[in-house]
Amino acid sequence: MDTLAPSPTIRSSRTAVVAVLLAAGAVTAAANLLLRPVPALDFGTYATMRAERDAVWLFSLLGGVGTAVAYITAGLAACLLVRHKGAPLATIAAVLTGLAGVLFCAGFFAIGAVDWYLTSEATAGHALFDSFQSDSGRVFGIQAIGFLLSVVGFVVLGAALWRSRAVPRWLAAAVPLSQIAMIAAGAGVIYDVVHAVFMATLVTISWFAWRGRTE
Repeated sequence: MDTLAPSPTIRSSRTAVVAVLLAAGAVTAAANLLLRPVPALDFGTYATMRAERDAVWLFSLLGGVGTAVAYITAGLAACLLVRHKGAPLATIAAVLTGLAGVLFCAGFFAIGAVDWYLTSEATAGHALFDSFQSDSGRVFGIQAIGFLLSVVGFVVLGAALWRSRAVPRWLAAAVPLSQIAMIAAGAGVIYDVVHAVFMATLVTISWFAWRGRTE
């Protein structure tokens, strides 16, 4: 059976790819939110959205993809780091954060794409935009489910890292706690900053994965 196991070079390459993607996704998501083109409270304002429609579309694309990549690879990194104690938890976390990344990306990008079309000259304009804002559950609901699923996933991921001692325990605790703090922060600048802190914990996980790629 040992002959079927990947060589150390292949294992190292796989881990390196996961670590780089995790860092890139987390940095992209954090920077995108900190540099958002429209303040959080103005996303429901037709005039503001129309003036920044192209920037908002790009914001939704980068935020959706960056978050998806970060969530998916965070679970994979945990599976690579946690090899003994906590391994089942790491596997569960990878499934949860992977699904969360897909759902969050779908909802996040859909909102930006829909708003882009609703603020073009070819649409019915303001009335249609207001209609979407008042009944956006079919789109925003997907994003919300993804976010809530990610909270559960990162709590489990933190537990796996804590149990395995693959990373310092302060980092294992900081991952879920910083994400939960995002919920308490609400909207606005405070949320953006706490979100960046959460993504920084994922970048730190990527560093530990990169460091251990040859072990």
